Amino acid sequence: MLLNHLTCKRSESERLLYVLLNLHIELVPIKKSLVMIVFLLFTQVALSQTAKIDSLSKESFDALEEYLDKNYVDSINDIIYARAYLKKAIKLKDTIAIANAYYYLSNASRLEQAFAYSDSIIYLTKDLKENKYYPALGYLKKGNLYYKIGQYKKALEFDLKCHYFSIKNNNVVYALNTKHNIGLLKNKIGERNEALKIFKSYVDYLDKSNIESKDFYLVGGLYSLADSYIYNNKKDSAALPIKRGLKKAIKLKDSLMHAHYVYLSGVNAYFSKNYRTAIDSILKSSRIFYDKTLDAVSNLYLGKSYYALHDEDSALFYFSKVDNFLAKTEKVTPVLIEVYLPLIEIQKKAKNVEKQLYYTNRLLKFDSILNDNSKYLSKNIIKKYEVQELVVSKNQIIQELKGENNISKKYIYFLSTLAVILLVLALFYIKNSLSNKRKYKELMESLKQDKKESKTQSDNLKILSNSEVPGHLAEEILIALRKFEESNRFVQKKYTLNMLAKEINTNSTYLSKVINMTKQTSFVHYLNDLRVDFAIKKLSSNKQFRMYTIKAVAESAGFNTAQSFSNAFYKKTGIYPSYFIKQLNSEISS
Repeated sequence: MLLNHLTCKRSESERLLYVLLNLHIELVPIKKSLVMIVFLLFTQVALSQTAKIDSLSKESFDALEEYLDKNYVDSINDIIYARAYLKKAIKLKDTIAIANAYYYLSNASRLEQAFAYSDSIIYLTKDLKENKYYPALGYLKKGNLYYKIGQYKKALEFDLKCHYFSIKNNNVVYALNTKHNIGLLKNKIGERNEALKIFKSYVDYLDKSNIESKDFYLVGGLYSLADSYIYNNKKDSAALPIKRGLKKAIKLKDSLMHAHYVYLSGVNAYFSKNYRTAIDSILKSSRIFYDKTLDAVSNLYLGKSYYALHDEDSALFYFSKVDNFLAKTEKVTPVLIEVYLPLIEIQKKAKNVEKQLYYTNRLLKFDSILNDNSKYLSKNIIKKYEVQELVVSKNQIIQELKGENNISKKYIYFLSTLAVILLVLALFYIKNSLSNKRKYKELMESLKQDKKESKTQSDNLKILSNSEVPGHLAEEILIALRKFEESNRFVQKKYTLNMLAKEINTNSTYLSKVINMTKQTSFVHYLNDLRVDFAIKKLSSNKQFRMYTIKAVAESAGFNTAQSFSNAFYKKTGIYPSYFIKQLNSEISS
């Protein structure tokens, strides 16, 4: 069932061809020829894409992710790469990889299909136990899609589900992003001061943390913070996050977020009464936007700027665009509804009573919608989210008013429960800390002893004696492997079994069997272990290398991504590279 979404997507061109080829039988010859030409073109494109997907599915997940995790959207190629990712995942029967593929497909697809893929993620992963990323990512994605189309009640529903699983499975980043989304929803109901507090804590946390893709999260967080400063009438405070955000967007080569910051600087210029600057910045940025809501807000501030400059014709042009947007979508926000005050004023000056009444009715209608949404969101944010953040709940306060004895018992029970929870968490932390320190110490001891491979050449040859590898060839391969390990050629990216086999003049089948039997692992894991050992030795001996980011260390050791390096490091040592580096620096400084 889950694959139906993909099947539907992959057959779009086929369905269109079916329609074209089944047009009315009385088509004139010219039209029939045109249909045949279109058929041939679509067939060629479909075959070309299928061949490319088949070829890409032979690449590693890391290689496909490296392309798909870029900072811009290229829908056609993104879908091809994501389908290749899915094909590989299905072949390997890897549930998490299949969910990853659906996530990448949802990012590249149209809205309806994006919803379908996010549903597939949730359905596929909803019963996973203690997975850090799923099903939380499915709920987060669906909440973002609902937010995008202005269905804020639904967005809140899925954000809260994401928050629940993020807390449950200890995913700090997702929990943080949900909190950020709650801040955005508070903006929608006009609770700007509350939103500002959330965005400040979000950016403060990111500034102090060392999480992977930190700049990616910061570029969004700084935008929300600057936007919140502006609407809280703190124009000077907004300047710094705008400046920082522009630099981050340039660093990430994120042209869309760069345009967002240019737009925001224009809004800040409007509130600072620099109307010409505001118009210039907003016009420059709005050409890049594909978000219709943001486009409507841009039109609002263009209209307001022209209105302040007494150019009512230009103002009316942009205000009318906002009115049309609201009429079509009913995506009402406290900001957009402001358009009706100057519209009513312009018609009042023109003594156009009919238009004046029209815009007054619009204002009343959309104010009612806004009020309804605000009540729902405000009520449910407090009820379902902020209650989790409060130390003393509303019910406890009510009980306190009813009688001190009753509340005292509950308060004591609450404190006792809290004390037990804190004790359990403290013990868990201590146990985890001691375990990490023990593993770190063992790792350092092994480095000091420069522990060699426990098996000798004769041991390995004995193991291989029952294999299909001839004895003399097995010996040659073992010698070549020892030289390979000493040469550090394994840090070369995209190094394959076939490449090594060719270098040591043997075939990949024999080489694979020797590695599997003597190293007790596959070639990929063998390569990863060598790279991890390389990184450990270099980090231990090179102070400058320890100053690198995790991503830079990963690339130096031959990994494609920081995540794949961290996973391989943890699998081999039981600790993460960030902890290892921290302990090394701590020992040296003390």
